[in-house]
Amino acid sequence: MPALLLTFARVAGRLRSSVWPTIAAIGICTLLAAVSLPPHTQAAPAGPPRPTPRPRPARAPAPIGATIELRLQFSPLWPRANIPWQDLWTVVQWQDGWGNWHDVEGWQGTPDGIVGGEARKTWWLSCELVGQGPFRWVTYHARDGEPLATSEPFYLPDAAGQTVRIEVSLEPPPLGPPSDPPQPH
Repeated sequence: MPALLLTFARVAGRLRSSVWPTIAAIGICTLLAAVSLPPHTQAAPAGPPRPTPRPRPARAPAPIGATIELRLQFSPLWPRANIPWQDLWTVVQWQDGWGNWHDVEGWQGTPDGIVGGEARKTWWLSCELVGQGPFRWVTYHARDGEPLATSEPFYLPDAAGQTVRIEVSLEPPPLGPPSDPPQPH
């Protein structure tokens, strides 16, 4: 055993002269690298909470089609009818080969609004329908009311992006037969 210790001491002495400077150099480099790192700091507060932005859906391209637009022009006598424009009911009808008119189920409703003193109703149609007809527009006093006006027959636009405008003058409904004043007895 003493011989083993003596051999170990000799080997350590030789290593000391060649390995220790290398280990010392590695240690000094490691220490310098650690000292040159920026000090650890806390992050600044995030500020007040903000709403999470929501991703915007991609806009689908506008459908390709055409439109038909009804423009109802009120006569000067219209105010005496005491019928609000919101109560009017408009229906598009199509004509069959025998001359009969039929309501188009999807193209019925009240006017969309008033623009320049005209009540307006617009319907979009797909490209498959362009050029078809004849159609007409019927305006009623109310949804199940009496017809007030019927447009001339028309055909749908010839191409995508076009609008066919149908103008109809609205006269107030007749007031009815005059009644006899009550007779004194």
